[in-house]
Amino acid sequence: MGLRHPLELLFMSSARSNSDLSRPGFSRAAPLRAIGFSLIVNALCPYLLFRVLEPRFPAGSVLPLLYTMIFPIAGFLFGVLRKGMVDAIAAIALAGIGIHLTVTLLSPNIATALVLRSFQGTIIGLCFLASAAIGRPVILYIARQFVTASGPERRARFDLAVAQDRARTFSLVTIIWGGSLVVMSGVHIALAIRLSHDQFVLMSPILGVATDLVLLTWSIRYTFRRMTIHLRPPV
Repeated sequence: MGLRHPLELLFMSSARSNSDLSRPGFSRAAPLRAIGFSLIVNALCPYLLFRVLEPRFPAGSVLPLLYTMIFPIAGFLFGVLRKGMVDAIAAIALAGIGIHLTVTLLSPNIATALVLRSFQGTIIGLCFLASAAIGRPVILYIARQFVTASGPERRARFDLAVAQDRARTFSLVTIIWGGSLVVMSGVHIALAIRLSHDQFVLMSPILGVATDLVLLTWSIRYTFRRMTIHLRPPV
């Protein structure tokens, strides 16, 4: 399996009907493998490298934290090269990497960097909320991306369902995502203050993946309930 973002695989599963999911071409274990790979790239590897590098630099230096970004950046680049494009999910991942890199470079010490990096969820969450407020919910465009990949017929039925629903389903899902990201950003800030640096480097991405998984599970089930009657293939 090529490198895929867990968000990508789970939205791919939501874009297929139950009969599609039973076919040999789709692996139900693929999202779990992607999540496991994400934890290795974004949590375990940065944590191990940070533990090795932190004692080798002056106290409070942000350089060990900068070096740990090699892993998520490499994972992002590999994913973009594999797909040959920067899609909606890749753009969100790139925004997160950009925020982390910028605040780390501008921070006077690692403690400040870890706290400021935790505002990433607030920034992205507010963007989600703003997109819903102006009638262009981010989650709608992510879902449409994967439905479109399934073929023009499925895209047409999806667009019909969205039109009949007046995009209310995806607006609500986007609002829930945005609010949750803002709330969890506060949790990350509290952990950045209370935990040791290496503990936070390990726990923060694990908490992030767990939050995404809960939100994704709810989002997929909710959108299925609201739109499955329109997305069902014709008999």
